[in-house]
Order: sequence, then C-alpha cells, then structure tokens
Amino acid sequence: MTHERAGSSESHVDRAKRGPTPDNPSLSLKKRLKRAAFFDQRERLAAQGKAEPVDADAGLPDALDDSLMAHWSQGSGSDHRPNA
Repeated sequence: MTHERAGSSESHVDRAKRGPTPDNPSLSLKKRLKRAAFFDQRERLAAQGKAEPVDADAGLPDALDDSLMAHWSQGSGSDHRPNA
C-alpha cells in the first residue's frame, strides 16, 4: 500500500523500520511497528471499501515538541537518536 502524503510506494511498516517520523514519532521500534501495521491494514480495508480512511496523525498529541519537529525536518533517520 502506498502512503499518499509522501507519494512513495513503501508501506508504513517500511518507514517505521527506518526510524521516527512526524506521523509515527515513537523512539520505540515495537510501538512504531504496531502503529504502522494498523495504518497499513486500515489502508487495505479502505481500498476495499470496508473501512473509513484514518488521518496519519490520528492518535497523536495536538502539539509535538518543537525540537522533535526540527529534528525530523532536518532529515534525520534512525541513526540519529537523542541522548537519554
């Protein structure tokens, strides 16, 4: 299934494996994969007419931390993790 907003042919799960994104911001791979699998399944069901499409930012807080948004806008991937 494709991700319309990104205009790519990769699945949500493929992108989740690369690292956090604004649509899937968790630092936990397990949590990102769970969220991504839900959106991939929902896209398949919506394409079949069996479910309503869901916005990619569904379930996220209204305002993400500005430093995280700046981090993503610089094209960071899974190899750039904040220090804990």
